Amino acid sequence: MKIGLKIAIMFSLFSLMIGALGYVSLIELDKATEPITLDNQKLLGSSKQIIFICVSIFIIIAICLGALIGRSIVKPMRNLQNHANKIAGGEAEFKIDSIGNDDEVHDLAISFKSTVTSLRKSQKLYSRSEKKYRDLYENSPALYRTIDTDGIIISCNKSYAERLGYSKDEIIGVSIFNHVADNNIEAMRKSFETWKSTGTVKDREIWLKTKDGTVFPTLISANNLYDENGGLIGSNTIIKDISAVYEAKKRIEKEALMELQFAELKKLDKLKDEFASMITHELKSPLTPIMGRCDMLKTPGLLGNLNALQLDSVNKIHKNARRLERLIRDVLEAQKLEMGRVKFNKNKIDVTEFMTEIHRDYLPLMKEKQIDSINSTEEKLILISDENRIRQVIDNLVLNSADFTPAKQGKIEIGARSEDSKIVFYVKDNGAGIPKEMQPIMFKKFYQADTSLTRKHAGTGLGLVVCKGIIEGLGGKIWFESQPGTGTSFFFTIPKEK
Repeated sequence: MKIGLKIAIMFSLFSLMIGALGYVSLIELDKATEPITLDNQKLLGSSKQIIFICVSIFIIIAICLGALIGRSIVKPMRNLQNHANKIAGGEAEFKIDSIGNDDEVHDLAISFKSTVTSLRKSQKLYSRSEKKYRDLYENSPALYRTIDTDGIIISCNKSYAERLGYSKDEIIGVSIFNHVADNNIEAMRKSFETWKSTGTVKDREIWLKTKDGTVFPTLISANNLYDENGGLIGSNTIIKDISAVYEAKKRIEKEALMELQFAELKKLDKLKDEFASMITHELKSPLTPIMGRCDMLKTPGLLGNLNALQLDSVNKIHKNARRLERLIRDVLEAQKLEMGRVKFNKNKIDVTEFMTEIHRDYLPLMKEKQIDSINSTEEKLILISDENRIRQVIDNLVLNSADFTPAKQGKIEIGARSEDSKIVFYVKDNGAGIPKEMQPIMFKKFYQADTSLTRKHAGTGLGLVVCKGIIEGLGGKIWFESQPGTGTSFFFTIPKEK
């Protein structure tokens, strides 16, 4: 209303000025007209009245017009002032009344409305950006915390709280040193002092401690946090959990150490193989003349006649020499199999005739031990494989059965049968059998079912290892079935080849 009042006063003063000029003009006219007639006097009086009435009307019109104009200007200006006060108070969501007049106030209102629209857009963008930042901070897989200049945590994200095993309420207001591993307190102190002096920390390795006391490695990076006036109030800290990196590093170091150890073991194994080959060769060399001399001594009249006691001694020497030869042969074969030096010479085998020959060769031994020997091969079987190696396996199995089969009541059965694309060989006996707990390790090197010092049967425990290596080298497999006290049956397969 102040603007309207000013306009009304201006119009009133203008009206009074016009009336005063008219009144002065009448006075001057009255002085100039002499003598004044009665008609002139009446005319002047009427003119004064008319001027007074006109001035009064002008004043009233001025007051009304000033009030009207003031109202048309003041109301929009007051609305704009109220909206400006709302914006100053932080409120941007309100309705701006439309102004119909096509004047400067209307233009001002349009500009003001455009400014408010831009402000609303900016506020929405700011709100979205703030929400995006908050979501990124809160839901990031990285560990975030915000601290003040004294090292007190004033905020943290969910990942930080969960990794350390605390709730947010337990973390806010706590010193950062409360979450550091005991042996890393000094490192954390140096990192904190570095931030305070330089304003930044980059990938500093610090071990943190969880609520339950577990420690884990991290990389800490920090930068300054300022208030709206540019004053330093703390820092935002990004913490990377590098436990997985440490585990991978430990695993790599362990693997590297294992590879080094494995290389050393291979060197030692090679030396062992070479040493074993040399020793077995040197042990085997003197056996040939020993066994030869035994044969000469046993031949009547060749080197003289022996009495019964002397002949028995020579037989024992010859028997143990053959046993030693067999042990040395097993060691050599085992070493060759491990070193991959065994070669297989495959040819056509008449399996039926082959099994008959083996049975015939062992008849003297079986007769000596009074063991019933049977060859149950009935089919006409042909096989392409290494005959000597198969014979070696069967010899080993038969001799084992002869050792563990009781005299006079023993029974050993050998045979072969066709089964799909392979031929199954077997050696069965009614000997002592193999204890259940020992069966899983029968094919392991240097193993024997009886390892006591008083065992009745000598050997290195390599016979079955050699058999397994040979059969697998020929593409087959070997296994056994045994019941303690009732005997053992060994089986092995050799695939048929065209």
